[in-house]
Amino acid sequence: MRKFLLVAGLLASAALYAEGNKVEVRAGFDLGSTFQHNYYDVSEDAKFSYELAVEYRKELPYNFELGAGLAYQDHGKLKSQSNYRGSYSYTTEGDLYDSIPLYVTGRYNFKNSTEITPYIKANVGYSFNMNDGTMKLKYNDGTQVDLDVEAKNGFYYGLGAGVTYKGFVADLSYQANFSDVDFKSNGTTVESSKADFSRVTLGLGYTFGF
Repeated sequence: MRKFLLVAGLLASAALYAEGNKVEVRAGFDLGSTFQHNYYDVSEDAKFSYELAVEYRKELPYNFELGAGLAYQDHGKLKSQSNYRGSYSYTTEGDLYDSIPLYVTGRYNFKNSTEITPYIKANVGYSFNMNDGTMKLKYNDGTQVDLDVEAKNGFYYGLGAGVTYKGFVADLSYQANFSDVDFKSNGTTVESSKADFSRVTLGLGYTFGF
């Protein structure tokens, strides 16, 4: 009898602990995005960008949630196709890099008497950056150099606010991926630069609770 009660108690405790788990799948669309790089000392707007993400969160006391997430972020191509700097112009083809951030996420829910729950959130993590671009330097004398882009991994964060309704999620967030980029010609580094990607993202998703 004691063994039965012990097993029953352990199962009840496990069931209680298992409550409050959430898995969220989401898609995001950037409303405005910018590459900031010190090689050209300018900020350049990017075209359409999007992301796909999945998060696991655990409900905590006082309306908090804590968990982790993984996303694929496709950074848009640069809008500026031809830019002039000193003795040459440069033309970009493709985006400088895309990112896969792995992050910790925290959320605070403003619970109320309605089915609509506002919340604020914060993401902090590490961005795995993948090369996806080339750059052409065209000098005033007519010569041209093709450069490959080699992006390094870096820091990632996001801050946002949104609402949930019967499992459906909508939010706006400011996100930034950080990277140092080497521009290479025939395997040799010609220049190195910071190339940080920041944007405002509209996110839409659905949360499964168990």
